[in-house]
Amino acid sequence: MSESEFPVAGPAAGVDAHIASLRASAVILRNSRMLLAVVFIGSFAGAVMALLMAVMVCTFLFPTQAAPWTLDRFVGTAMWAFAAFATGSSCPWLWQMGRAMAYYSVRLDGRGVDLNLGTRKKPNELFLAWDQIAEIRRRRVGNSQEYTVGGSDGSQARFTSYTFFRPKKVARLIAARAGVTIQKG
Repeated sequence: MSESEFPVAGPAAGVDAHIASLRASAVILRNSRMLLAVVFIGSFAGAVMALLMAVMVCTFLFPTQAAPWTLDRFVGTAMWAFAAFATGSSCPWLWQMGRAMAYYSVRLDGRGVDLNLGTRKKPNELFLAWDQIAEIRRRRVGNSQEYTVGGSDGSQARFTSYTFFRPKKVARLIAARAGVTIQKG
């Protein structure tokens, strides 16, 4: 391939008939309702498991027969108590994440990209026309990929796998319609 076959990065650079036809169709991207249900069910199942682990703690603390406090009994009680606490404390976090992810959306249409990365009560919307998208960056943050869509006016929208289940797909669709490449960094 020669250098002339690669699209030039930047606003409205490399826009051809294929990109123009992609922009003409409107697409709305949301998180999968089935995967959101898995997050909510996981939160509920974690609460049930934490409750059952708390019952195990009670069986160690109050045995049916009088038993002396041995190292085994003390360690068993501590392990079940820690497991119940750890499992129970993850439930509100999963529930909150699922509620937030239920409202995130991206709309791609002929005008540009409209990102809604907020909740119903606290909307956090950003609209960028196709010629305003200056760059799309990808970087590794912890255990996930973070994508940043940057506008020529300095505005930015960031999303990760905690925002969308498939953030790479969202970034690729935006990059294809904007005519820019996804850069590392």
